[in-house]
Formats: sequence, C-alpha cells, structure tokens
Amino acid sequence: MNQKLTARDIQSYIKLAVWVVVIAYLCFSSGDRINNLKINTIIPLWLIPYMDKIVHFVMFFVLAFLIKSLYTQKTIEFRTYYIFLVAGVAYAALTEVVQHYFVYMRSGDVFDFFCDLTGMTLSVLVFPCWPRFVQRIFG
Repeated sequence: MNQKLTARDIQSYIKLAVWVVVIAYLCFSSGDRINNLKINTIIPLWLIPYMDKIVHFVMFFVLAFLIKSLYTQKTIEFRTYYIFLVAGVAYAALTEVVQHYFVYMRSGDVFDFFCDLTGMTLSVLVFPCWPRFVQRIFG
C-alpha cells in the first residue's frame, strides 16, 4: 500500500494484537485461574449453561470485528482482509489443537471451534449495520 500509517491505524493494529493475546490467555489458562476472577463472586459463571461456548463465540466475534475495522479504515486492502480472516480461522483451530495436546486441564473441542467460526461469521455479517445501530442507541 502506498499510504502511510496514521496513529489511528497503529492503534487499530495494537487493539488487534492485544485481543489475540487475550484470546490466547483465556484459551490456555487453567479453568481454576479463570474461575477465580472477581466477577465469579458476583455471578458464578460456571453455573451458566454453555458459558464456554458463549465465551468462544464472543472472543472470535470481537476478533473478526477488529479485523473488519482495519479493512473499513483502508488500513488493509481487500485481499489482505481475507488473509487476516483466514488467519483468524487458523488461529481458532490452533487454539483448540494446543488446548487438546499441550495445556493441562484443558481439552480441544470441535464445538468450541464451531462457536469460534460462528462468532467470526456473524461479526462479518453484522459489521455493516454497526454504525447505524450505534447511532440509534447513542444518538
């Protein structure tokens, strides 16, 4: 690309990188560590059915949303946008493989991967409506 990166572009890349690290932390941490979060004293998250699937959906929904925001800011080109999305799918698969084979007290799950893909797909579909939604809610 011939354009120079702006401060906003750099912030977008940093947000994406931080979110990838957050996903890794959540996927590779032991369940005990996550269960000890302060929010669990208010709402015991493990009592919510399918909470693990909801978390996977949300993590990868946000990931695809951040990738899509790079494309709409013209920070990346159309082809690169799809490369980023494919990398997101590969990352989802990799997290499940690593959980299954290398993380103690965690297991890889095909349904978690399906939730990851569903989150990414819905994010890509919802993104075009997002500005109108925000404008309606926040004026």
